[in-house]
Amino acid sequence: MRKLSLILFMMLSSGCLCFLISCHSAPPKTDVTKNVQSLNEHIEKDIHQLIAFFTSNNNKIILNDKDSITIYEPKAVNEFYRNRSYKALWSDTGRLYPQADTMLQIISKSGNDGFLPAWYHGYELSLMFQQLQADSTARLDAMKWSDIDILLTDAFMRLCNNLYFGILPPDSISLKKGTAFPDTALMNMLTEAVQQQRLKSTLDSLQPEDLQYHYLSKALMRYREKNLRRQWDTLPLKYSDSVQFETQLSERLTNGGELDSTSVHSPHEIKEALKRFQRLHALYPDGVPGDKTIAALNLSQDYRLKQISVNLERWRHLMHDMPKEYILVNIPSYTLTLWNNDTAVIYSRVITGKPGHQTPLLNSSIINFQLYPYWRVPISIVIKEIKPKVMKDTGYLRKNNFEIVDRHHNIVNPLKLKWKEYNIHYFPYVIRQMTGLDNSLGIIKFNFRNSYSVYLHDTNQRGLFNLTNRDLSHGCVRVQEWKPLAMYLIRNDTLRHLPDSVQAWIAQQKQKYVALKTGTPLYIRYFTCEADSTGKIKFYPDIYGYDTVMMKEMFHE
Repeated sequence: MRKLSLILFMMLSSGCLCFLISCHSAPPKTDVTKNVQSLNEHIEKDIHQLIAFFTSNNNKIILNDKDSITIYEPKAVNEFYRNRSYKALWSDTGRLYPQADTMLQIISKSGNDGFLPAWYHGYELSLMFQQLQADSTARLDAMKWSDIDILLTDAFMRLCNNLYFGILPPDSISLKKGTAFPDTALMNMLTEAVQQQRLKSTLDSLQPEDLQYHYLSKALMRYREKNLRRQWDTLPLKYSDSVQFETQLSERLTNGGELDSTSVHSPHEIKEALKRFQRLHALYPDGVPGDKTIAALNLSQDYRLKQISVNLERWRHLMHDMPKEYILVNIPSYTLTLWNNDTAVIYSRVITGKPGHQTPLLNSSIINFQLYPYWRVPISIVIKEIKPKVMKDTGYLRKNNFEIVDRHHNIVNPLKLKWKEYNIHYFPYVIRQMTGLDNSLGIIKFNFRNSYSVYLHDTNQRGLFNLTNRDLSHGCVRVQEWKPLAMYLIRNDTLRHLPDSVQAWIAQQKQKYVALKTGTPLYIRYFTCEADSTGKIKFYPDIYGYDTVMMKEMFHE
């Protein structure tokens, strides 16, 4: 007795007793009852044991000698069952409620939302459902019923959070700053959804309301079904045997569904099929298998599914219900769209930042625009691009309509400056390009608050809008349809600006600062695929490599 007391004293003094009290031994793997009538009583006890165990063991449930499974919403699951005295939710006396089958179907189809069923215990639940159907002993195992109940509850709660907030944590541009609903909200949603038999509609209501999201989600389902059994070999970027390569190309287009498999295809048919592929992948549709086209052909079905998935995730990080009216600049598609009630009011090609001078992702609001603006050259461009040209040709600034001003706004003679001394950290002047048609900003500049000194503007190189790949700027966004955008932004401010004001100012080449009565929300984003109402998907190049980063984060590659 003295020896036991001494051991307890030593454990208490070292903190070990606290550890022993807080840790629970693993529940038994099975708890087979004599009949179904006694199942409910055993299930209550087993659910209590399982929750006590995972609460003190890193949120893990041990299913068998080899496998354990993580509970993702442990606090909410714990509180939910405690409030219902650990009674089962999804079954009663050896019978699964129909809502349990519904939940399993939802999990199995979660891939249509860009998720993996494994994130919601899909494999384990499917296996246990099968065992209940096939094994009479399993149907009397209260522990198995308890495992199923907890996993279904956890899966529903995690799906609620993932559908609304997304899988990944919010970043600087996420419009939803949370990562999860309060536990009480999750518990209430689950209780009401089961009682009212509204599991699917409850989960559907948590998805973004924007039509573009729903088009892409439906397109993902169609793409998965269409390409379920398709696979293709990699095409070589370089080849010497053109006949063999054409055969390989034909096989790739056939395996991908761009050509039918019922006949041998002529070179003309192959070229037309390749053009169709190029149009759907934002490539110049010349029917020629260049490097970019071959690289796109070589991307696997698995890559494309993940690409769609990360773009759905990007939508989930926007608002649940977007504003009635907003401007969306999509960098990979080189487009600007002004949306009003899910209708594209203005659509424009744009030019975005080149790799190394990326256009920043941001949220802001257009608050004014300027006609015939000065261009204040960013210090990075002054040092990296203008300084070397001035040192080679002292007339460069004059020829390109630039002037230098000091901090007192006095014009400075560039020939008197000590150009060799200036660097990215020291240039006590401002270089600006004078107004006019040759100005790099063109005729108009749209301003919005941001920390990157970027804006939307016209350009004096309008022929660049005809190019397929338009990542050419230093970060600002050049807008082809700037005039309709300006006219739209002042349409409701007729007291200050008549409908033909913009036209008159342009005709007069008049410098004009136009403050807008209300700001229009602006979102600059990065979507590398989109779908239309028919389910047709168009893919865009991952010009900044952001897809690759997100795939690693979402799928732990």
